[in-house]
Amino acid sequence: MGLLFLCLITPTMALAQPFFSQPVFLPPAKAFSFHAQIEQKHILVVRWVAAPGYHLYRDRIHLEVTPDTVHLASYTLPAGKWMNIPGVGRLQVYERTTALHIPLHWVGTPPAHFAVTSSYQGCANAGVCYPLATTTIPLALTQSAASALSLSPVSPTVSAPPAPSTQGLNTMQPPVPASAGATALFATGLQGDGSIWILLLFFAAGLGLAFTPCIFPMIPILSSLVVGQVDSTSARHARRHAFWISLAYVLGMAITYTVMGVLAAVTGAYLQAVFQNPWVLGLFSAIFVVLALSMFGFYELQVPSAVQTRLSRYGKGGHFLGAWIMGMLSALIVGPCIAAPLAGALLFIARTGNVVLGGAALFLLALGMGVPLLVIGTSAGHFLPRAGRWMDVVKAVFGVVLLGVAIWFLSRILPGPASLTLWAILAIVSAVYLGAFRSAAVRDSGWGRFWQGIGLALFAYGLAMGAGALAGGRLVLEPLAPFVVHGEAIGVQPTKTANQRFKRHMVTSLTQLHQALLAAKGHPVLVDFWAKWCVECQRMDVETYGNPLVDQTTRSLVLIRVNVTASDSASRALLHHFQLFGPPATLLVSASGRTVAKYEGYEGPQTLLQHVQQKLGIDRSNR
Repeated sequence: MGLLFLCLITPTMALAQPFFSQPVFLPPAKAFSFHAQIEQKHILVVRWVAAPGYHLYRDRIHLEVTPDTVHLASYTLPAGKWMNIPGVGRLQVYERTTALHIPLHWVGTPPAHFAVTSSYQGCANAGVCYPLATTTIPLALTQSAASALSLSPVSPTVSAPPAPSTQGLNTMQPPVPASAGATALFATGLQGDGSIWILLLFFAAGLGLAFTPCIFPMIPILSSLVVGQVDSTSARHARRHAFWISLAYVLGMAITYTVMGVLAAVTGAYLQAVFQNPWVLGLFSAIFVVLALSMFGFYELQVPSAVQTRLSRYGKGGHFLGAWIMGMLSALIVGPCIAAPLAGALLFIARTGNVVLGGAALFLLALGMGVPLLVIGTSAGHFLPRAGRWMDVVKAVFGVVLLGVAIWFLSRILPGPASLTLWAILAIVSAVYLGAFRSAAVRDSGWGRFWQGIGLALFAYGLAMGAGALAGGRLVLEPLAPFVVHGEAIGVQPTKTANQRFKRHMVTSLTQLHQALLAAKGHPVLVDFWAKWCVECQRMDVETYGNPLVDQTTRSLVLIRVNVTASDSASRALLHHFQLFGPPATLLVSASGRTVAKYEGYEGPQTLLQHVQQKLGIDRSNR
């Protein structure tokens, strides 16, 4: 029985990825800026500023002054924050404001004017990298007996892309995503009158988000809490007890969402990211393993006796406190969906500083997301059997579910084949406990044979997952994909990967792109905007275009790579023509030559496959 529930919950966990609306990226001048001034005599103060949600790369920042009679003293850029980029390695990045004080020297008389020039390059956290930018700030120096050299404000000069040529590309204008203004719509709504109605709108938006995959992992967590804490409760009080446990869990989640959201908007730091490192995820997975083993009856988890005595004055207060803490941890580590309502509330707080109204919107949004959890938890308390053999079976079911949740967390940090191996082990061991290999004497009853059949099916699926993991597979729902896409027989490798096939059509200008599209007329086309300095592009090369399913599906497409590594006038013209801030970006062009979709930022393998199937009508069966 436990594994039947696992069969139902496994697809849910596999699909429980964050729900992202199409992000709206800032123009380069608003995403990054460079400033310079003189605060003390002979001391130049320079600042690089990255907007919230963006970062600059330390090794891409350069600084110089003109004329050559002015010199900067020796300086070292401050240490940045280490960021691990898949497929690239660890790089130091700057977030928000980074300042540097540098003494000035000159030969002879101090010049009346000089200029500071800085080049810098960065990316959006959502997955778009911007081309190298160069900003020149002219400074006018005036000598004063009472003060240091002062700055006369002069407008900085920022390199901008030239007006692009549109020769032959009038049909290539990509569509604007329909959801592009959703975030701004929610932020603007909070600034208007009728705040009560706006807050109710956020509550309704939370209800809508509750039915997205990002809430699914919380369902088995809450259900397991209810199972573990109401089994000894009388039937008359079970529903009420389950309701209060569920409410404590939802309030812990909602309060944490609110606090972390307000702090993120005020400080510009996405604090939840702190809880996504391997150590924290590993620890949280271990907690769920410990809870699962207690469900199997290996031991009983109890609060220390001194604490139990104090909490006993408040009846079930200890249970409620545990549920509240678990709700808080779930909010921190499972993570909320970054959808338009949430982003709009954060944008409103950042713009206006109105923490009260923005925080209230976040709280009601989180409460709306928690309503279905409240209903599910209360219903679980009502329908659960009382203490006895059946209750032990139910607890074992949720023990398996908690192990599945632990594997789901580990899959964020483990390689795909490793996590698929863990799923295989869980399925096989569970199949054995279901009696897949019991003797005929033990399985005489109809129910015994039924559960043995379920166990055998689960055992076979576990073997399939194990075989897929050995072949490099990573998809729980398609464990044998490596054997299917590698050819007609096991071990036959594809002649070329999608990443290799991009090299056949590498273009660096609008003219070359136009010629490549004309040559591909009559075939659907995937256009990939790429740069060597773009870390998200390299990540897509490894994770997306290196995926065998993507390789197989895109074989009927013409793949064109637009290389904007040079960041020269031709590169800027390409980006400007397609209204892109930088790579990576993906265009899908129909066989008739019409652009049917434009996607900015990192695209995972499953997301890209879905877009290709929906927009171009290409699926994996078209081989």
